[in-house]
Amino acid sequence: MPIETTTAATSVISAKAKIAADIRGGENLLIEGYVKGTIELEGDIIVATSGVVEADLAANNIIIQGTVRGNAIAREHLEILSSGNMTGDISARSLDLKEGSSFEGRSRMIKSEVAVATPQQPAVPDESETSDSGDTA
Repeated sequence: MPIETTTAATSVISAKAKIAADIRGGENLLIEGYVKGTIELEGDIIVATSGVVEADLAANNIIIQGTVRGNAIAREHLEILSSGNMTGDISARSLDLKEGSSFEGRSRMIKSEVAVATPQQPAVPDESETSDSGDTA
């Protein structure tokens, strides 16, 4: 299944970099080094084979080739490749675990907005059906 990635610029955290911070933005991010904190992007996150992430992730698409310890929300697709290790909970519209990958946690599928049913509202009794006993508390 081809993944539609965003066309935004890609920032790189190189293999020798170690970052402890909260990262937010509209671009894509390639992580080859170490990141601890939270990462919330409008673009995509790719954790390279050398990448180690101890963070909660949120992005359109998340591809894991390295190690992730934290929860992940992929608004579209999350893929763990054969070299990837994920420990944490996943929420995604689609999920692909390749043979040889490691995943320990829970997964939850995000339903498309069109398919999400609206919960039924409780029936409001007609005023003529209610009784007033005159008691006050």
